[in-house]
Amino acid sequence: MPGSGVNLTKYSPPGSPEYSAESLPGLQTVQPAGRVPPSASRQTRILGLDICRSAAILLTMFSHALAEGGAQLYYALDDTGLIWLRLFLQMSPPIFIILFGSVLEIVYRPRIEAGEKMQTTARLLTRAMQCYLLYLVTLLAMLAAGHSSPSYTLRCALFLGVTPYGDILKFYTLALAFAPALIFLRNRLRFPALIAASIAIHLLHPVISRIFVAETSPGDAYISPVIGFLIGGGEIVSGGPSVLHGMTFVIWGMLIGRAVIVLTQGVATRREILQVIATMGAMLAASAAVLLLFWNLKAPAETLQALSNLSYRNANHPIYFAFGLASTLIAVFVCLGLYDGLHVRFGRALIFAGKTSLFTFSFGNALLYLAPVLALSLMGSWVYTFALFFLICLQSYAFQWLQTASGNPAATRFQAAIAQINARVGWLPRRVAPGYASLLGWR
Repeated sequence: MPGSGVNLTKYSPPGSPEYSAESLPGLQTVQPAGRVPPSASRQTRILGLDICRSAAILLTMFSHALAEGGAQLYYALDDTGLIWLRLFLQMSPPIFIILFGSVLEIVYRPRIEAGEKMQTTARLLTRAMQCYLLYLVTLLAMLAAGHSSPSYTLRCALFLGVTPYGDILKFYTLALAFAPALIFLRNRLRFPALIAASIAIHLLHPVISRIFVAETSPGDAYISPVIGFLIGGGEIVSGGPSVLHGMTFVIWGMLIGRAVIVLTQGVATRREILQVIATMGAMLAASAAVLLLFWNLKAPAETLQALSNLSYRNANHPIYFAFGLASTLIAVFVCLGLYDGLHVRFGRALIFAGKTSLFTFSFGNALLYLAPVLALSLMGSWVYTFALFFLICLQSYAFQWLQTASGNPAATRFQAAIAQINARVGWLPRRVAPGYASLLGWR
């Protein structure tokens, strides 16, 4: 069931078996769209996106290990070194959310246009179910570690509570469930309408942020987390971005995915390439303009600090999304240039993290919840931080090896077990998919 890095990075042609590389993840590669390839052997791997996404996942997990290891407790929040480190680490969540949108455009939309509407809907709903079940794993780890009570664990399972590290799985659960509808809207309305809607959401930030439940209300403790998680309104009780604001990242990612297709498919016209370059340049310029608009030029360090300590992210402030978009544009096209243009080999070993991203987010954070809290010196806390991060990487690498190894009895049994789990997890999504697809007018 888990481990597939959202399992969104390999196109399987019509007629492929149910439990191919996508169901037993680990052979994932991002494929350019355009025409549906007649065979898997003719698919082209976009290595730069794999590595960019993998690096973002690892940086996110390192930031969690840094908090859990205790190293940052030795620094004041305005410590210059910590600010720059945290600012660098804060680039990672926008990158993997935006790249989720890119993969929808590169991988899943071509499937739908090839006529696999029902199968694609079922696959996306199955991924959503996997995300939710893996979110429950993190909740159980919190409960076992004594960080949560049974009643609060139940609240979190119903999306009525918040957790320190695992809420990204909540976001992915809903984002994957909404993905078929988003692809439908992208095909029906086209990019201009979707981009306009995403901009409107951020223009409405002053209004949305004022939607709240009075603290004196008996339902405040239950409703405020829901409002914050879904639309980013009211009292800040959970980490951002909200589902509403996060989906703007996904829309922008789809546009970036279209650009990647044009630049990597090898048959684009000069005009198409220039249009893509102009569009990406406009997105970067717009991000820079928003950053400049909201940056406190009288006290620039304050803005830098707010970006690094999650204040803007948790408030779903437009400056955070401008920062995230600019960071992603730079990271994606640098990686494409290095790995798909210059064919650099350094860093390719990181790909295991992208292939096991769901597993890494779930079991990696579970490991951090279960890790003992130690009273250490500054040096000891840094050693502990890197030890925790190493264990996260080790378990994800081992999981990836078990998924892909051939000729090993243990790996073979493991892969068979994963196939059985996938079959059971996909039972309900496969039955819901026809109704969902029919609502979108898909047959």
